[in-house]
Amino acid sequence: MADQKLPAISLAGFGGGEANPSFDPLLHPELYDGVALRRIWAFCLDMILLGVVLALAWAAAAVLVVVSFGLILLPMTLGSLALVVLYDVLTIGGPAAATPGMRAAGLKVVSQTGGKPDNVQALLMSALFWVISSWSILPLAVALLNPRWRCVHDFLSGTLVVRRLGA
Repeated sequence: MADQKLPAISLAGFGGGEANPSFDPLLHPELYDGVALRRIWAFCLDMILLGVVLALAWAAAAVLVVVSFGLILLPMTLGSLALVVLYDVLTIGGPAAATPGMRAAGLKVVSQTGGKPDNVQALLMSALFWVISSWSILPLAVALLNPRWRCVHDFLSGTLVVRRLGA
C-alpha cells in the first residue's frame, strides 16, 4: 500500500457519512472564499424579509389581540417562531437549497456528502441554530476555527454552506 498523507484536520462532521472531497477547502478554496461575511449578510437580509412579513401579520392581527383581551398573544408568538423555522425548512430543503438571503449573497447549503439537504436536515439546521444562538453566540464562533466556516449547527445537521459558483 502506498504512503498516504492523512489530513491534519477531520473534514467530516457529526452528521454521519464521510466528507465529500469535492467540498474539501484545501482542494477547492474558492467554495469558501468570503463565506463567513456572506453568511452574516444573508442572515441580515433574511431577518429583514421575515421582519417585514411578521410586522405586517402582527399589524393585521392587532384587532384580534384587542378582541381576545390578549389571549391570542401566545399562539401568535408561537406561530411567529414556527414561521421563521418553516421559512428555513422550505427554502433550505427546497430546490434552491438556500434562503432568499443566501441566494442574494451567492451561497447555498449542501449536505456533507455532496447532495442537496433534505427537509429533516434543514429543520435540524434551523432549529439548532435558533436554540444554540438563543443562549450564547460562542457556538457560532466555531466557524472561525475550521476551514469550512461551519458553525455547531452545521456540524450537528451534517450540512455545509458554500459559495454558489457559476450560477
